[in-house]
Amino acid sequence: MASRVGSIGQHVLAAIAVWAMLCAAAVPAGARGDGIKAGPGRLHLGLDLDLVYETNANYAASDGAVGDLILRMRPGLTLDFPSDVVSFLLNGKVGYDYYFGIEESDTSDLSSVVGSADMTVGFNPNGVFAVFLEDQLSRTGDPRYTSLAGKFDRTDNEAKLRFQIRPTGGALQFDLAYGFFLDWFDDLEGMSSYGHRCYFSGKWRFFPKTALVIDFDADLRRYPNRYESGAHNPDINGIRSYVGLLGQITSSLSIVAKVGYGDTLLEGGTNLDGTPYAGGDFRSAVAQVEASLRFATTFLQLGYSRNFQPVINFGWFGTDKLYLRFQQQFLGKLNLGADFAFDMLAYGKPINSTATDREDYLLYGGASADYMILDWLSLGLAYQFQVLLTDWTDPTAVGSTELDYTKHAVIFRVVLDY
Repeated sequence: MASRVGSIGQHVLAAIAVWAMLCAAAVPAGARGDGIKAGPGRLHLGLDLDLVYETNANYAASDGAVGDLILRMRPGLTLDFPSDVVSFLLNGKVGYDYYFGIEESDTSDLSSVVGSADMTVGFNPNGVFAVFLEDQLSRTGDPRYTSLAGKFDRTDNEAKLRFQIRPTGGALQFDLAYGFFLDWFDDLEGMSSYGHRCYFSGKWRFFPKTALVIDFDADLRRYPNRYESGAHNPDINGIRSYVGLLGQITSSLSIVAKVGYGDTLLEGGTNLDGTPYAGGDFRSAVAQVEASLRFATTFLQLGYSRNFQPVINFGWFGTDKLYLRFQQQFLGKLNLGADFAFDMLAYGKPINSTATDREDYLLYGGASADYMILDWLSLGLAYQFQVLLTDWTDPTAVGSTELDYTKHAVIFRVVLDY
């Protein structure tokens, strides 16, 4: 068990950073069908089918990579009831990831039921004072959330209550929210956590398309259970605050420029050898600088961000990310896209007190082409890659202790959104 605990979560940061980018690359910028009228609202039905070949299906170190063919099936729906009194929006997808096991039969064990859903109920949503009930749910077993191999079924959910005030015709806007977050693993309770999240955002639009912003959020993450070895992840009382500018500088150029401070404020924790966890905190500047250019059917975005997140086995990770995104549409039918990013990752002290400090370098991205056959039906082809470079090794692992990996994926997809 110590080997498993020591290796689980080594690629969590890489997964989080990659996931946001790959989601952006995986969704074509197509139109939606008219849907089915349901009273004052509309019901939209959808289906995503991806046939994927991955050269490293289980995110193993390069010398142990195993390729596989994967079928991802995601039927879903959107139910939208707009209203100035009570509005309702529901998006949901549920499906199955089937691993064929074409190179090694063991990878077929990664097959799992997956899904995601988000719901928003707004009371007086367009008024001076509005209240929103929000919920986001996801279910996955993908090994990107773990370390080298295996399936770790988990459920994430955040339920949120948000208040919004827009006095003076909307030039000022204030949002205050509380969310309860749950990240629960089916089999490894030591990795499971819950959290209380608080959010505040203030915007002052001193020009029609330019605003001064102040943001604050707190993530009070708790790990209620120990690993079987007795190790215990430290709790985190993370805070972030930003001040900055959101602006439409010209008709084609928009910018985001925010800078602030972040702190993890770690608490408790137990190392694998039973000694108290004594890792340091992330206490540093956080920032985001982003420029976006849009010319007719061309979109280009370049950005830099510095931030931190809670992570199992290390308490936290910090990241400095450079990213580039490009999209081009031809004749209203063909959408081309490309995404690239480079992350420099720094981790907190591991709960294995004999391990060394860890720093990683992660390069990832991809390219995609999607053709709209109809307004609600498209075909696409995409390529994605990930390369993780690190000098850190897992001292508790059995066999290879290397964590470097390379992963390529070719994806053929069919997207229906009526």
